[in-house]
Amino acid sequence: MINLMEAEFSTSTEERPDWSIVTEEVDGIAQRVARRVGEQYGLALEFEDAYQEALILLATRPSGARAAFVKGPGALYRWLSQRLRDEHLTEAKHRSKAKSWEVNQAQLEAQGY
Repeated sequence: MINLMEAEFSTSTEERPDWSIVTEEVDGIAQRVARRVGEQYGLALEFEDAYQEALILLATRPSGARAAFVKGPGALYRWLSQRLRDEHLTEAKHRSKAKSWEVNQAQLEAQGY
């Protein structure tokens, strides 16, 4: 029996990049997703970066992208949006935990170091 959760959300690097998935229609979906993500996270992720990330996700996870696209363009849009969002939110979380040098220095000085 195939574990659908594992197959759909696999982050394995065993899958080879396949740029053939990026057809004209898929590229249009990637642009729409990137535009939406750029509007939502514009201060941290611009359209061009989101578009490039979308294309990379499509090529590096071709089986997941194809499985979504078989269900229809809306399913691929949702699949790609979710992966971009998850990737961006994870990165933003890591950045928000990092302290700037100035904040760290002020805290050390306040502690007497």
